[in-house]
Amino acid sequence: MARTRHVTLTADEVETVELGINAARIEVLNRDGAAAVWFTTNDDDPTVGGNNTYVLPAAIGAVEVPDEVKGPSVVKLISSGTPAVSVRAL
Repeated sequence: MARTRHVTLTADEVETVELGINAARIEVLNRDGAAAVWFTTNDDDPTVGGNNTYVLPAAIGAVEVPDEVKGPSVVKLISSGTPAVSVRAL
């Protein structure tokens, strides 16, 4: 079961990351700061600049948020650019 996934986003396409475990919290890291990243942990598809999403700015940094679903954790991410992102179950 994966606890960490590393992806490079494709501009304007939703990337689904399945962590394979039921995490209490999830960390999302913008590894290169190339573009802002919007994401959800409730299985809804995010949109760039959309409401009801978490956001990481176009800077290197991370945020820790609650997992909002029962069962295996799923994070859905989107960006207007191609940032390198890591997702980790905590």
